[in-house]
Amino acid sequence: MRKLLLAFAGLSVIGATAQEARMDLGRSAAMYTASHADGTPLNTSSNKSAAAVYTGTAPNVYGAGFGPKTNLVANEALNTVAFIHRSDFNSNGDFTSGSLRFDYSTDGGATWTSNAGPFWNTNAAVGAYPGPARYPHIGILNNQGNTNPLNASISVWAPTLAGGNDSWGGALVGSHKMDNTVTDMAVDTTSGHLTLEESFTQDGTFWGLSLDHPNYLVEEYTDTAVIWKGDMDFSTDLMNLTQIKAYLPITNDATNGKIYGDARLSFDPPGVTGYISVEGYNDMIAPNKVIHPFLIRTDDGGMSWSAPFGPNLNNLVDQRSGDSLITIFENITGGWFIGSLTSSTRGHDMTVDANGNVHLFVHVFPGVETTPTGGTMAGDFTFFPAVNLLVDIYSMDQGITWVCNVVSQVFTWDYDFDPTNGPVPEATRPHISMSTDRSKLFFSWFESDTSFVTGTDNNFPDWRCRSYNVYGDSLEGEVTVMGTFGDATWGNVADYAFDNGDGSHQLHMTYAPIADFGTFSVLNPIDFYYLGMPYPDNIGLEEMETQNFSVSQNYPNPTSGLTKVAIESVEAANFTLSIMDITGRTIEVRNMGRLDAGRHIEEINTAGFAPGVYFYTVASAGHKNTKKFIVE
Repeated sequence: MRKLLLAFAGLSVIGATAQEARMDLGRSAAMYTASHADGTPLNTSSNKSAAAVYTGTAPNVYGAGFGPKTNLVANEALNTVAFIHRSDFNSNGDFTSGSLRFDYSTDGGATWTSNAGPFWNTNAAVGAYPGPARYPHIGILNNQGNTNPLNASISVWAPTLAGGNDSWGGALVGSHKMDNTVTDMAVDTTSGHLTLEESFTQDGTFWGLSLDHPNYLVEEYTDTAVIWKGDMDFSTDLMNLTQIKAYLPITNDATNGKIYGDARLSFDPPGVTGYISVEGYNDMIAPNKVIHPFLIRTDDGGMSWSAPFGPNLNNLVDQRSGDSLITIFENITGGWFIGSLTSSTRGHDMTVDANGNVHLFVHVFPGVETTPTGGTMAGDFTFFPAVNLLVDIYSMDQGITWVCNVVSQVFTWDYDFDPTNGPVPEATRPHISMSTDRSKLFFSWFESDTSFVTGTDNNFPDWRCRSYNVYGDSLEGEVTVMGTFGDATWGNVADYAFDNGDGSHQLHMTYAPIADFGTFSVLNPIDFYYLGMPYPDNIGLEEMETQNFSVSQNYPNPTSGLTKVAIESVEAANFTLSIMDITGRTIEVRNMGRLDAGRHIEEINTAGFAPGVYFYTVASAGHKNTKKFIVE
């Protein structure tokens, strides 16, 4: 069976940073305690971010714990943001802490209605059908043409402690009208449900994902993904549900059983092509004994699914530097022998962009057979959490080939909040958000500033973000800290960002700050806050004056390899790009041909350039735009 704990496997050093090697033996339902005592409410009202708005209160931190979830949803057409959580039943008068409520804003996050509901309020005991709920997920179901948020419904997806699988076994699925007039909920116990996986809601369709693992104490995962598909009938405000099963195998290791972590699902805008991804061990896709992401795909709206496929992490090359991930890790570690790269069971995200391309946002680490300088060779399922890259791995041909962009090196990894009453181990919770048209992706995670922490602890996390332009295939800008001050614990970022119309997008995040570590308990009620922050277009374009096009400063600058320039044209036109050195000598003249109206990304490869100052000029219809750049 799946092991329950992360075991220490050794110690080595890079500079002054301790590199603790750990075995990744997967997530287990035993991490998610079935019931919790409720104590005195915490005062977390002294939130450090002045722009943050109180949303609601949960009975403890467990509902949003253990990695990225879909607790938060945003719908630009309705200008609505909603957050789902367990009920602080003592203050709300509900039956148990397994009752569910939601908070919502209909003005883009400025003001909130808190603790609406409840839409689930059973008085069943733990282990009795239909069971109190735990880790809830939310979506917004909206009829085409409707602009009134209260006429929309939320979708609900949550495990319940129904008793069919140790204490677990129930999958709560249904809808609740946002004006609180219609509630339609059902609990399924026909599969081996545990904590459930992600849900995805688009227009009037809902999908929910579970991995079938009956009686997890004595049996293995059955290699079966259980998908619930719901089609909303807006005339009755009820959802018609269909259950689908798909083959999603995990290799059964002789020593450790089937090792897997979280799974995600997402669909393209028409809701036809979709993917399920999982972090786990599948020896048909990756070599050696490592955790890695792999997927299955549907091309008929979720009714049938493909065989598993996915990237080999060892073969990935960073698109910006041209270096393999293995080479990047060799440079980071300064002499380690890097064996097989690995990911982790501790959280990832996945989405489908405007071009129908699937993206996986994952941590990558040195893994099995890695030998640190002066250390011993790493064993099976080992990873080094302080040698860590967050990587966007994506495919432009439905998974036949894979490319990647290194989004950031991550200098902290996880933290065990309140090990006495918990434990609640929290890693950096990677999330992908999209613009509504999916032309831009925003990669978010939660990481502590290393000047305030010791070693690899991630106990004072900030919200960090970086963007990607889909149409230009361009990772843009530097990593941005999004307005938090080391208190963005249990952060959740909505799948969609709102277009502000000024070159920035509004991202939506909820979190639960800790007011006092000395008195904090994971068992006590905790307040959640909403923070909406604009993320700028970091390849900025000059203002158009007399000419009908604008040109960005290249990024990165200075550069030593590939650098990119954004060109925005009002109308279709022919363009040329020329490059000169500081003496005026022409290095390159490039005929870019006729470009359609819109945004285009042009790459300049400076690998063969001598260090120094250069200029690039974009010309069209007699107009020119020249900028300086530096080659290191």
